[in-house]
Amino acid sequence: MTAVSAEHLLSGLDADQREAVTSSAAPLAIVAAAGSGKTTVLTRRIAYRLANEQAHARHVLALTFTRDAAAELKRRLRRLDLRDPVEAGTFHSVALRLLRDRALANHQSAPQLSNDRMSLVRAALQQTGVRVEPFAAATDLDWARARMVSPQQYEGACRVNSRRSAVPPAKYADFHDVYEQLKRTRGVVDFDDMLTQLLHALRTDPQWAEGVRWRYRHFFVDEAQDLNPLQHAVLEALRNGRSDLCLVGDPRQAIYGWNGADHTTLSEVQHRYPGVTVVELHANYRCSPQVVRAAAAALTAAGQIDPAHSLQPDADAVRVTSFATEIDEADGIARHVRDLLHLRSGRELAVLARTNEQVSVLQQALATYGIATERSAGRSPLDTVVNEAMRCTNRDQLAIWIDTAHADTDLLRRRVADEADRFLLSGETGTFRAWVDARHPFDDLDTGPADDAVALLTFHAAKGREWWGVVVAGVEDGLVPHSGASSSTQLAEEARLLYVALTRASHHLLVTHAHQRNGRIAAPSRWLHAVIDSAAGDVAVPPPPHRHAPVDPLVPYREWRDAVARVSGMPASAVCNDRVLRSLLADPPADVHALAERLGITESAAARLRPLPQPVS
Repeated sequence: MTAVSAEHLLSGLDADQREAVTSSAAPLAIVAAAGSGKTTVLTRRIAYRLANEQAHARHVLALTFTRDAAAELKRRLRRLDLRDPVEAGTFHSVALRLLRDRALANHQSAPQLSNDRMSLVRAALQQTGVRVEPFAAATDLDWARARMVSPQQYEGACRVNSRRSAVPPAKYADFHDVYEQLKRTRGVVDFDDMLTQLLHALRTDPQWAEGVRWRYRHFFVDEAQDLNPLQHAVLEALRNGRSDLCLVGDPRQAIYGWNGADHTTLSEVQHRYPGVTVVELHANYRCSPQVVRAAAAALTAAGQIDPAHSLQPDADAVRVTSFATEIDEADGIARHVRDLLHLRSGRELAVLARTNEQVSVLQQALATYGIATERSAGRSPLDTVVNEAMRCTNRDQLAIWIDTAHADTDLLRRRVADEADRFLLSGETGTFRAWVDARHPFDDLDTGPADDAVALLTFHAAKGREWWGVVVAGVEDGLVPHSGASSSTQLAEEARLLYVALTRASHHLLVTHAHQRNGRIAAPSRWLHAVIDSAAGDVAVPPPPHRHAPVDPLVPYREWRDAVARVSGMPASAVCNDRVLRSLLADPPADVHALAERLGITESAAARLRPLPQPVS
């Protein structure tokens, strides 16, 4: 049972969402269009099944692909007030925990993740005489592992998949073998070893596998279109033929084929899981009709279909603007963003490009206009401090860092130092990075960018995020689609990548291209004319009468948080994040005890806080 009634979990859902939450089908696939409330549906389905005792919390396993996505799942589930926690994490973090438990039970050393994988790759390249960039060589290793391609099969697999391997295919087997030997010599493993070792253990240790399968009985997979063959094999080994499986995702947002993901996991789900029930969510609650039409047009031009429809009111007309060169384009985008900053905060805006090279040019232009940018998804003061601790190469260095951080006035550093101290005191083998990956101890802290930072990201890095206003830059052949995409499969993925970029905008969308880039003539993307045609009928919505952001009911709550932070001598992000503030606004705590629980502090500490603002009626 949960603290939330089953009926309450269905409030605010449309008919399709309610079906996705309540369906008793197993297996079930939820194909959710961009902006259709995918994460809401997934978390409410988990909570609904627990509320109706159709599942038990300790037997639930929710899997996703990134730490940020796993943290968001946990936050959403916590807000649903589940009486008992469920396990939600990345494939790698779950694998690492299971392998450590197995090693402990067998009185063996737990797997130790390498602190510096690139040094292993560089050493393997040097020993085999292969002269390529280490990062590119590591990408070859990852590509083969994700597809479960053996070293002996690699050369043939590259031919079949039209892959341009950095490591000469004929030399790959030698390079791979030396890399594996170096890991064994140093007593370390890399991330994908977690999955291969878990898969091997599930297949060769039936007694242990039986215990794992007893523990995990109800499976939920977020972003299922991103499953690669290795992850799919791990999932199937855990599931072991049982039908209690829920896949959630969108094949139109499958953009990781280069990394082994297979979008047919969802687009052809009936073939993979005979008897599966499919529930489709077509309503887009995020994007305006103008944005939805533009994104659908790009997919249609590439021979793919998007049946989504917007439930938002009309917003700004989608604009497509051309520039003479990439320098002119970057300057024009910077001026456009500067104007938008009179209407919205920086964190509500994003500039997206296909490549990191484009991003660097755009950053210089934005900096010229004094516009702060966020260059990586999830970058925050917390990430900076955690990465600082993770750079310690051994336990002695980490202990010294902890002592230094504890003496610091920055309470965020002290919070991370406390966690690092717990890691050292536990005596657990492995690294602090592995400890954090397995436990997610900072999920309660806000990891978002500063309010004034405009996101400046590649299309890939933008997936899963959203902004009020988005500029999609450099929509030209050679970039969109990328010049490296030659097969029909690769071109289809490039179209989906553009679709992902366009649907990051909720209300305001500008698409740009240059007639000349890097001194060469550039042609508009083959899909851009469809976007232009879709916008031909758009009617511009008049700007608001005053060029000010609308009144935000959270403003007094943010001021309250800032005041608490000043008095406490800690950063505002360490007090609570905006999600907690929204919950305080929507459902004010009845007393000091309730406030303490919401903030995760003691009652005595809560009693000393200044009173919460009164909600505006």
